Amino acid sequence: MIKITNLKRRIRRTSQGITLIALVITIIVLLILAGVSIATLTGEEGILGKAMTAKNETNQANVREQAQLAVMGSYDEDGNLNVGELKEELAKIEKIGTITDTNGKLPITVVIDSYEVTIDEKGKVTIGEEVEGTITPPSTAETSPFVPEGAKKIEGTIDTGLVMTDKNENEWVWIEVPRTVEVYQTVGLGIKDFTEEEYTKIEIDLQTYASAYRQSGYTDTFYAAVQHGFADEKAYNDHKKSMLKSVYQNGGFYIGRYEVGTITPRYTKDDELVTAVIRQDAYPYNFITCEQAQAKSEELRTGGKTSSLMFGIQWDLVLKYIEEKGSELGETKEARQTKLKTDSSDWGNYNNIEFMITRGKYTTEPTRVGSWIEVTSSYTKPSSSVLLTTGATERNSVLGVYDLAGNVWEWTLEYTGNTSNPCAYRGGHCFNRGSYFLVFSRYYGETSLSDRSLGCRVALW
Repeated sequence: MIKITNLKRRIRRTSQGITLIALVITIIVLLILAGVSIATLTGEEGILGKAMTAKNETNQANVREQAQLAVMGSYDEDGNLNVGELKEELAKIEKIGTITDTNGKLPITVVIDSYEVTIDEKGKVTIGEEVEGTITPPSTAETSPFVPEGAKKIEGTIDTGLVMTDKNENEWVWIEVPRTVEVYQTVGLGIKDFTEEEYTKIEIDLQTYASAYRQSGYTDTFYAAVQHGFADEKAYNDHKKSMLKSVYQNGGFYIGRYEVGTITPRYTKDDELVTAVIRQDAYPYNFITCEQAQAKSEELRTGGKTSSLMFGIQWDLVLKYIEEKGSELGETKEARQTKLKTDSSDWGNYNNIEFMITRGKYTTEPTRVGSWIEVTSSYTKPSSSVLLTTGATERNSVLGVYDLAGNVWEWTLEYTGNTSNPCAYRGGHCFNRGSYFLVFSRYYGETSLSDRSLGCRVALW
């Protein structure tokens, strides 16, 4: 019996050993098969790799075809490739990014459907690598919004308000200035060299286009360094030329979606000049001179673009854009122009109007420390003077731009023609009535501002 029992035990152990070995072998075989399958699917020579390559090649071919069609439609009567016409043809492509020429000449670089494309002097199209994270804004033949390097997102449309968020989380709205013969009646659309005469014509054409909003005696001219901080007339004019060229080439420019703000409030002109932001629920950057406002505006530059206070013509162009497309202010252009020129009470923060806000903060005493009160559920602003944080209500916005009417005055780069009060600010203030929207106020940039809440709005080009 002992021998039989031992034999059974040995058989049981042997059987268990065979089962484990078979299991290990099975696992190894499965792993080998899995490895072969993965290799077949992945890698450059795998099924998935080949599929991705085929997709990439198809996309590149489509991009090349679109670029070549644009080139074919851009030759003039003499058989020369026209840069201006090429940019217009490229702008018609659906998934088009920023179009960049070389000082008004070829080659041109542009992002089409996330691929970087270069077109040289002979019309040769070169497709580069796919640009990771590329943002492609909507564009038309009349306007091509650019995207600063590092921009995080673009939302909306040109007709309803195109909003770009830059790498610093500041928000900007595209202001369309159509690149058409109707706008550029004297200079035309074929500028190549940007001469002094052509810059003058561009400015005159823009002034004519936005003539309804021009104010007699106010010009975009240099007065003194203390005016806006420019060293001399040449520096001021060079700055203006860069703006005019960008507006002409791109069919518009960006402005801050909100008034320039601060994370912590300022109560007097002597408070620290803190970091500027363009974000909702910020304190308006007030009690600031025009020269200081320009310096803070320049700090908001992003992605290789220029940031600045608006020239007077840019302010006028903003109003013209609202007149053209700001349906929030009325169904007809005539109705909208009335609200822009005569009375902006129903879309601005003025002392003659009552409305409700449900976010942000408010103060009735901007110079008293600690006077800002947070809105916990809702607050009805009475028919009196109340300063609000930026973007407190949709009521005070049009085409994605907030607080253009009222809240705080906004400095511009204009010259008032008055040697005692050379600087201009526009837009009205919460201490004004709604009829003050387009009234120009004058205040000297070096004079005490302790009793005035003066702020700014920034342009980007």
